[in-house]
Amino acid sequence: MRLHSLLLQGPVALLCAALVACSQQQEASPEPSDPTLGPESDTSSEQNRADESVPPHEGGTEPPVGWATEVPEDDGDEEDEPSGAPENRAGTGGGQDAPVTAADADELTGHLEADGPLVVELDGEIDLGGDVQVPSDTTLVGSGEGTELTGGRLVVEDADNVVLTGLAFDSGDTAVAVRDGARNVRVAHSTFTGGGDGALLEVADGADHVTVSWNRFQEASSALTIGGADDEPGALHVTVHHNHFDGTSGDHPRASNAEHVHVFNNYFHSNNDYGVESAHESNVLVEGNYFQDTELSVRPAEEEPGNAVARDNLLVDTPQPELRGEVPDPPYTYELDPATEIPDLVGDGAGVPG
Repeated sequence: MRLHSLLLQGPVALLCAALVACSQQQEASPEPSDPTLGPESDTSSEQNRADESVPPHEGGTEPPVGWATEVPEDDGDEEDEPSGAPENRAGTGGGQDAPVTAADADELTGHLEADGPLVVELDGEIDLGGDVQVPSDTTLVGSGEGTELTGGRLVVEDADNVVLTGLAFDSGDTAVAVRDGARNVRVAHSTFTGGGDGALLEVADGADHVTVSWNRFQEASSALTIGGADDEPGALHVTVHHNHFDGTSGDHPRASNAEHVHVFNNYFHSNNDYGVESAHESNVLVEGNYFQDTELSVRPAEEEPGNAVARDNLLVDTPQPELRGEVPDPPYTYELDPATEIPDLVGDGAGVPG
């Protein structure tokens, strides 16, 4: 479904048109109400649109959007590939199955050893005690603001159809790793806090068809990495939408050898290194985001660059992007919210629901 973009209309369009004419060196107001429109904007370009907008979290029931809902094509290698979630289960995890409850790491790992589909509700503060493997057809959901995971990470490895939602992570390193051919994975409405050398969320090693949405990342130098220098081309189709990158330094995401990364309607705030980077011939489309006090919104890597296309983003106290090459539109339908609304929409709706 393809409709014309509704991002800029009426007074907003007039405001943005006036701001485009201003010098890049002119000081911009730090207030979200006074954005600068990047020159990459094309108000006449066509966008993929959804029939309904994606609402803020309401018990994790919003319709999934992005690459996690697109079933990867079967290459016929059954030994090396996960089983492949049926089309009506892609990105749904344990579905509507009645949840079981886990209040500590032993209960959690015990549940995860059972055959799926499975929905596990996590309750209270849980020390994971290391890596916890999440199998196929599984949903892990937090019971509320009191749910917090520490002392380890969740690993979605060689698994298919997994949903992680409503979880708070306090980590000194990577909190969630999606890797080794995992696919049809959604990470949503979670809060990631911590620092360390690793990215808070890592998608790599041939993982495919992943959606990262409505999360809050804070207090870290690296928020989200997709792929790496050693990843083989052809996988890593990832959607990153409606996330709040709140004071994190860089990697929002950094994509390497990624076939297609779609970054839309995110709120970038006070990022002192950069927003989005494309490396190793990745294809990264960045649109409808709000960048405020970010060192640089979008860039190809200096060494081994990838393709980076940006459009319809709003920049406040943020330099113009550095672009390279061409990137196709994604095949799925989606609703692009007006970038002027992103600070309120995402600022209030991202992370563990209150």
